Amino acid sequence: MTLYETLAQQFIADIRSQKFPIGSRLPALRVLAKQHQISMTTATKTYEYLQQAGYIFSQPQSGYFVASQWQDVAFPAPNLIDKQRRDPKQFAPDKGYSPTVAFFNPLGTCRVSSELQPLAELQRCIKRVTRRSESRLFQYPETQGDRRLRHALAQHFLQDHFPFSPNDCVITHGCIDSIRIAIESLTKTGDTIAISSPCFSGLLDLLAALSRNIIEIPYTSQGMDLALLEKVMKQGEVQASLFSTTHINPTGQSLPVEQKQALVTLATKYQIPMIEDDVYFELSHQKHLPLPAKYWDKEGYVVWCGSVSKTLAAGLRLGWSLPGRYLTRYLQHSSHTYFGVNGLMQACLAEFMSTGEYRSHVNKIRLTLHHQVHAYRQYLIEHLPADSLVSLPDGGLVLWVKIPNVNTQKLEQEAQTLHIDIRSGACFSTHDAYHDCFRINCGWSLGKKEADNTAFQQLSRLCELINDHKSRQ
Repeated sequence: MTLYETLAQQFIADIRSQKFPIGSRLPALRVLAKQHQISMTTATKTYEYLQQAGYIFSQPQSGYFVASQWQDVAFPAPNLIDKQRRDPKQFAPDKGYSPTVAFFNPLGTCRVSSELQPLAELQRCIKRVTRRSESRLFQYPETQGDRRLRHALAQHFLQDHFPFSPNDCVITHGCIDSIRIAIESLTKTGDTIAISSPCFSGLLDLLAALSRNIIEIPYTSQGMDLALLEKVMKQGEVQASLFSTTHINPTGQSLPVEQKQALVTLATKYQIPMIEDDVYFELSHQKHLPLPAKYWDKEGYVVWCGSVSKTLAAGLRLGWSLPGRYLTRYLQHSSHTYFGVNGLMQACLAEFMSTGEYRSHVNKIRLTLHHQVHAYRQYLIEHLPADSLVSLPDGGLVLWVKIPNVNTQKLEQEAQTLHIDIRSGACFSTHDAYHDCFRINCGWSLGKKEADNTAFQQLSRLCELINDHKSRQ
């Protein structure tokens, strides 16, 4: 064990024994180096280790603080009214599951601030590729996707110990497009698809638009109800499943490895395709990325979908899929609905990945989001009612909050009158099981408590609004 790891373990022991209480400030790097007679490099590595393990977080220009992530948070299992097939169109909120608002607010839509994106590096990359790819502008792109991009993706994920062949990969117009193609090519109108509960609102809108029915499978911080899933599969009640497995939106939590393996086992046993929405796969808050369920798929029943929309730039509209045994059917359907993806943008992303600039950016943004999510969570814990629950995400950029006895649909409506955008629990289920829950985005830095910091202003006003709701009860 290295010196910095030994020192980090000492800090972990002190944090667990509450010698360092939650929220307390740790010694500055220079103080730490002098106290332990170590180099600044070793001191920095010590705190980086603790941050990646989730024990501390940093506030810009303020220092390092003890986080609360190491304490488990047990959300109660959702109480679904029934566990039968449902038509999502019949239960959608007035403005749909993913409502749009007429104003911008950093707490609503799940995205990362443009200030955290490598704009200058991406612009230089696009200029380089454009100069040497004039002919590409006058050609139709390959239906399966640019070979260089598929190769770049395979090489990129190989470094994360997730190998696949470029020939098995399909390039799409983003993750949601990958999922749409999978749904349309593997199921038909009126079929039923098993989804998680709660489920990303955009998937509910998509399933409603495609006239697919759903059965919600509850999950909590302890995992998914696999017994219920196997029951509906065994009885032939579902024709496919659609699950996020890593840094799940809206909670930010991930399924344990054993459950990912179990999902693959069930899909294979009953020969029912599983669509894996893994758009947050690369945004782990830990040192190493968790593997997707697709990793354990030996028979090809899992269709793995991802994109750069959350990691790099949503405007690129570039995603991918590993359709497994359904590759031919998947390609046939995609070729009937569009004639490939923008070739120039594919070439640019291939270049950005091949040069290592994408990996460097992702590694940096993962650490930044780790800090930001902790900062948001600490603020909420300190300023919300004592009986509130705030999720402990191990990746991604959202928090799931439960405020007992607060109607979050009414809270959402009142917040919008103050130009605060949140997503109430009604956006993530056809059941009324999350009436006291809401999701917020943590993609913008809270920074200093300055008047011009929109994220901090809105978070502060939101907490005041919630406390006012509680006081009126």
